[in-house]
Amino acid sequence: MNEREMELWEQYPFAVEKISRVRGAFLCETKEGLLYLRETGSTEKRLRWENRILERLEEQTGIPVDSYIENKEGNLLTEGSDQRTFAVKRWPGGRECSMAEPGEILQGTEVLARLHQGLQALSGDSGQEEEKAEDWREELARHTRELLRTRNYIRKKRHKSDLELQILSGFPRYYEAARQAAEQAAGEGMGELLLCHGDYTHHHLMVRERDMAVVDFSHMGWGIPAGDLYLFLRKAMEKHSWNRRLGEAMLAGYQKIRPLTDAERRYLNIRLHYPEKFWKQVNYYYNRKKSWMPFRNLEKLQLLEKQQEQQRHFLEAMEGRGLL
Repeated sequence: MNEREMELWEQYPFAVEKISRVRGAFLCETKEGLLYLRETGSTEKRLRWENRILERLEEQTGIPVDSYIENKEGNLLTEGSDQRTFAVKRWPGGRECSMAEPGEILQGTEVLARLHQGLQALSGDSGQEEEKAEDWREELARHTRELLRTRNYIRKKRHKSDLELQILSGFPRYYEAARQAAEQAAGEGMGELLLCHGDYTHHHLMVRERDMAVVDFSHMGWGIPAGDLYLFLRKAMEKHSWNRRLGEAMLAGYQKIRPLTDAERRYLNIRLHYPEKFWKQVNYYYNRKKSWMPFRNLEKLQLLEKQQEQQRHFLEAMEGRGLL
């Protein structure tokens, strides 16, 4: 443990027995259990609010979650000598959910439905004063404008890289899909805003011996619950080449616990039709230095091209079964 870490831990009322580095943070073993130290840009008010929600959420749903603990001064935020702020969480332990394992994906989907049930029950008196989520309809419209801007930028270049040629090659088809989805979204209502996790991915699902824990609620706020489901479902489908049996099981498993409203189902359908992966790669290209781009980005676009037909068949099948 270096001097800076020692300085931080000395501000807490427990002794660290062992410390190890994990993804951008420190995982520590103490007599009080596993603790997780990470730099944060949150405010004391925000962390207090998270804790109030998480304590009630775990009590209502039985889903293990992480929560913040106070330092010796009774604060959730701890400032280091370099003016950076850190927070310590109780850590439920376990390993990240494997997106290669369908069983774990389905378990994670059911946990999400239970999580949403709990968050929905708490939404009425959460006491949160922060801004609502961005209007998803405007988000899709903005992304579509960004696609067009990037296409126009590439067209003007005299010498084009393989990545740029790949973007131009698939652009007409992806842009038309984006335009149609954004147009459909414009005709929808905003939808009911409830508390959501905000970043529900396998990185924040911890597999334990008998259950799954959910961690990192730093993006928790007001949104459409189907947005969490969309993110988890899309990532799973991309990993499994839009496997219809797995996707159907995910949608059915979620709705067995928490049925989607008609508005949520339409939202999910529109989001899944929008070429999000293509926009992400295009946006990444546009906002990075153009002199060198990782070959991995070209590979991702090529893989996306191969999966287009699989995705189309998946969406048609789910619509036919009334799951979307």
